[in-house]
Amino acid sequence: MNLYLDASALVKRYVDEAGSGAIVEAMDAADDWSACRVGYVETVRAVAAGGESDDVERFERDWTNFDVVEIDRGLTERAAAIARATRLRALDALHLAAALGLRDDAPVFATWDRRLHRAAREHGLRTLPAALA
Repeated sequence: MNLYLDASALVKRYVDEAGSGAIVEAMDAADDWSACRVGYVETVRAVAAGGESDDVERFERDWTNFDVVEIDRGLTERAAAIARATRLRALDALHLAAALGLRDDAPVFATWDRRLHRAAREHGLRTLPAALA
């Protein structure tokens, strides 16, 4: 399984919060981890704000194992189209566009953002969690 993680999901591996157990379990079971380059910035900021002193370093070590989707013209154009169609925020649209570009790997899209979760499901992606309240 290829697991695509946005920052709302990825931070749960390093900061103990609701959903942390599910993310640790999913990441341990996944064959590949994927994320958009912008997720690095988002995750470092969130982990630094809510984690322990060595949590950012743990994340940075793990980041070397990610298949990183780079931000380029094609990705930004796809993200802009998604943002217009779904009213997602810019960074969320980048994450969704990045995951949709991995279609051949049939990624499971991990997010705890309600709007992004709904948009991912509407675009045919399996999600983690399967449903958000």
